[in-house]
Amino acid sequence: MCATAIGALALSGCSSGDGGETAASSTSSASASSSESATSTTPPATAGPGPDADLATARFPVDLDRALSVAEQTLPGGTVTKIELEFDRSGNAWVWKIDSQQNTDQHEIKVDAVSARVIADDRDQESANPRAVDPRKLTPKDALGKATALVPGSVAEWALEWDDGVQRYTVDVRTSGTDTQDVAVDVDTGTATRK
Repeated sequence: MCATAIGALALSGCSSGDGGETAASSTSSASASSSESATSTTPPATAGPGPDADLATARFPVDLDRALSVAEQTLPGGTVTKIELEFDRSGNAWVWKIDSQQNTDQHEIKVDAVSARVIADDRDQESANPRAVDPRKLTPKDALGKATALVPGSVAEWALEWDDGVQRYTVDVRTSGTDTQDVAVDVDTGTATRK
């Protein structure tokens, strides 16, 4: 499903109440054949939750719906292949990272989670068959709840992407201090497992 379709549909459970989740992972797609350097358009805003926020409860001015809309404006008609929310230490701000692909043109679009500004648009070439993620099937809020039910703690980051033919969330749960446990949540079954 392309970003246009995702942006046009009401993402139940993906409103500003879910905008505060995050994870890190990589897109499952063919290897890149070339890269272009990142273009930083505007420095990120500095307001919002701190770097150690619990993303299961943190709220951001720019929610998932709005971040997807900004990504669609950046690459109209692109297929969203990965969604992530991470703290950018160099800019001292939370950013949505949305991978969107059109034909073989892959964009990693970074959207400031406070101001909605595009702060980077990294480009690569990928295979011509992108597979869309769908955050409506299992919302970030529900996925983070399943992850923290399995491994109690606070959510440090999360990502939604296809991995080995399975659409899943990867959730980093802070268990104590700087220790984290990775939890995978299968979008189709809702099953959470330790990684």
